[in-house]
Amino acid sequence: MARWLVSLVLFSSTGFSGACLAGASVLELLSDGQNISPQTFMLQVEKDYPGVISEFEIDVEKGELIYEISVIDTSAETITEFEFRAKDGRLIHQRVESLEADDKDELKAVSVMEDESLTFSYLVKQAMVDSQAHIVEAQLDHDLNISYLELKLLDGNGKSKIAFDIKTQRPLPMLKWN
Repeated sequence: MARWLVSLVLFSSTGFSGACLAGASVLELLSDGQNISPQTFMLQVEKDYPGVISEFEIDVEKGELIYEISVIDTSAETITEFEFRAKDGRLIHQRVESLEADDKDELKAVSVMEDESLTFSYLVKQAMVDSQAHIVEAQLDHDLNISYLELKLLDGNGKSKIAFDIKTQRPLPMLKWN
């Protein structure tokens, strides 16, 4: 029993170290100055493609940062999923689908943004006004009759999440956690 417990502790601590190293590599890639910043890239996507960004996510493939972005076009009733290289902005993959029932929460948030004449990049900028962290993920959502932007951030202290109300353009303290 004692050997099993020691093995479990050793296995758990190595798993934790692996997770920390994976996080550190993302942080290093975001900080190295070799990639287009997420905020700059969001602005470019907003200029180049019709619709509203509803989701942004970072992935690492073969040691390279990949930006995954979803754009909802309410007039065409579509959601387009893109993958771009963060180094040069080159489009890797694009898939267009019709909006479905499971997109309704994002669609409600997009409608609020359109009503308020807001962009995704502007909301991200407002939500991060006091933060030096890097964006790992950002997504529009609608819950409890509130449309908001949820951000997952990464800095030298680790990961954190914040939620930002679209209409009031203020943080949602009840949804803020580390």
